[in-house]
Amino acid sequence: MLPGRIALINPTKFLGNLLLAGGLMQQFNAHCQRQGTELLVVLDESFRELFADALPGAQLVYYPRRALSQGLSFNSARSWLRCVRQIRGFAADLAFTIEEDSVGHRLTHLSGARRKVSSTVHRYHWGFDQVLDIPRSGRPAGEQGIWYSFRDVFRALDLPLAGRNETDLVPDYVSLAPAAPGRQLRERLAAVGVDLAQPVALLHAGASKHYKQWPVQQFETVARLLAGRGYQPVLIGAGQRDTAANRAITEALAVDGQPCVDLCNQLSLAELASMMTAVDMMVGNDSGPSHLASALGVCGVVIFGPTELAIWRPLGAQTTALQQRQACAPNCTRHRCLRQYACLQSITPSQVLGALGLETQFDQ
Repeated sequence: MLPGRIALINPTKFLGNLLLAGGLMQQFNAHCQRQGTELLVVLDESFRELFADALPGAQLVYYPRRALSQGLSFNSARSWLRCVRQIRGFAADLAFTIEEDSVGHRLTHLSGARRKVSSTVHRYHWGFDQVLDIPRSGRPAGEQGIWYSFRDVFRALDLPLAGRNETDLVPDYVSLAPAAPGRQLRERLAAVGVDLAQPVALLHAGASKHYKQWPVQQFETVARLLAGRGYQPVLIGAGQRDTAANRAITEALAVDGQPCVDLCNQLSLAELASMMTAVDMMVGNDSGPSHLASALGVCGVVIFGPTELAIWRPLGAQTTALQQRQACAPNCTRHRCLRQYACLQSITPSQVLGALGLETQFDQ
């Protein structure tokens, strides 16, 4: 029998992680609604609009990461206290985490729940009633993906997932249903040169880590090749790293008079999801936008460097993951590569276009 009030603490800042865990969260939420169990879910505030309708019936609390990142102030302290008070006011019988996330662990400590559970032995043990030993790597063949690690948290706590049999569960993203681009978004895009009535190829050249970032020059080449096949190359992203990558691409293409629209920092996540329902394809690094496109069924290619593909592989049937781990030394790591990340450098634009079903004779 489920506890009467459960708090699922998952304020991860990584969109890809949330999309990969979100399907399980939806299934658990559906079961709670049928059983009359009250569920509180803590998410990062940056996903408020995107996840607004994803967990119907659950009480949502948003962690104010953006305010806190700007330093300690009266407003940031008030936002943090409001978040903690909402969690404590829920008076959960059970509060648990599903990620190796320090913020999630701190909020679980502060939740005031009768029973507090951590999902990993690799974080703090103090203050928890139970610490689960859920492996993220070294898992058995066929269950290597992070989705299985998230699933095992629910399994270890005997928390049913939408009342389905274990054999019915298959790895899948959260189910999102963004609206098609409305008149206002279409007009904004048209004003900067994006015509959604014509073929559009999204490119995400930025990445959260340097070892995930395919060379900008390769994205530049892909943009040229796609434009030559009648696609409008459109750059997306947010933040300084994405801004720098996109600027380098647009400046290089401008020399040849090649149009390329840069939408970096111009779309909310909800607007990006809406736009993705109307585009033809996407090419990106191992990143949140790539996982979002995969979750929405966009035909695409995701480029992996030394990150474990078996763990973080995109789940969408229309997505191809490219990786050349064999190009690096066996003892290379993400942070210490002996061959200058040849696993990234050796992936070619022609391989990307080939994975998209666009054959080309080009190679470098």
